[in-house]
Order: sequence, then C-alpha cells, then structure tokens
Amino acid sequence: MPLDEKAVLAVVGLARLEPPERPESDSAAADPVAAMVSEFAKIVDYMAILNEAETEGVEPMYSPMIEPQPPRPDEPRRDAGKADDILGQAPERVGRYFSVPRIF
Repeated sequence: MPLDEKAVLAVVGLARLEPPERPESDSAAADPVAAMVSEFAKIVDYMAILNEAETEGVEPMYSPMIEPQPPRPDEPRRDAGKADDILGQAPERVGRYFSVPRIF
C-alpha cells in the first residue's frame, strides 16, 4: 500500500491528533507532513520485514519470562501508619480516601 499525504493525515485524524501546521515557506525540507509520510513509510517497510519471519508453529508468548515466576504469597500486612502518612500529604481527601477531580 503506497503511503501518501492523504493516508498519513487520515491516520493522524484517527489517532485524534492535531495535524502539523505547514510552514509558510515552500521549503520541502521543513514540511512536517512530508517528514511524517517518510517516517510512516519506514515503519510500514519494517513491518513488512517482520512479516517475512517464519512463525508457523510458534506458540505466542503471554509473558516475557521463559518460565513463569510463582506468585508471591498473599499475606496481610500491618502498614496502617503508612496510609496516614501518605494521606496527610494529599492536597484534598475525604475521610481515608484521596479526593480527585471527576472525569467525564
């Protein structure tokens, strides 16, 4: 798939990014959109190289560890004093909880 300016700007829009502003000069060297097209093309070319790797019969890895580590024992700890110290540094709190702005 050839990458052109229109395709790159479409990806920028899908990522909800603000498209870069073009410089007022006609210099192609300073054109950020042309630079993005070039960088996207490098990424797509690299993905094509990775796609050539033989992966038939290779099980997917779900962890970077070759041998999964056993989970640590779930033991209760008495760190009540630490919670009060941490909450004491909070700019706002409600009882024993942090108070944060509501996210819509």
